[in-house]
Amino acid sequence: MKKWKVIILLIVVAVLAAGAGVYAATNYGTQSDPLVTVSYLTDTLEPSIMGDFDNHLAAAMEQLEFSFEQEMAGAAGVFEVVSLSSGQTLSGNAGCEILFRSGSASAVGALLDVSAGASVSSGTSLTANHLYMTSVSGDGLKAGGSVTLLVRGVFTIG
Repeated sequence: MKKWKVIILLIVVAVLAAGAGVYAATNYGTQSDPLVTVSYLTDTLEPSIMGDFDNHLAAAMEQLEFSFEQEMAGAAGVFEVVSLSSGQTLSGNAGCEILFRSGSASAVGALLDVSAGASVSSGTSLTANHLYMTSVSGDGLKAGGSVTLLVRGVFTIG
């Protein structure tokens, strides 16, 4: 009789353990509240986050490259026709290119005569059809009469 009690007790303990296992399995990791596993994090979530990051980074880089190209096109750009009357001064930022087409003008500050490969000091007359470059912001030319120029770069007229 004692043997039957032990067997029944073991069966009851096994049923209770199985019930606790079934309860734990049904209450944790349900479809509405799933468990997160390391394999889910490394195989699914991480690639998804990295893909989103890469897409956002690529879009931001593309926008920055476009913005940079626009800035460079505006700074370097194409030559712009500029007409000055007697007494007006054109001052360029460093690297401003001035193609002196016609008229009479003198250098203000030091200019580089790219066509002749020489420096032009302040007050020196400029030669028609020569390309000049400013090496320091504020350098430029002063018109002695009606002047026509082609200018590439940032400049002000005063």
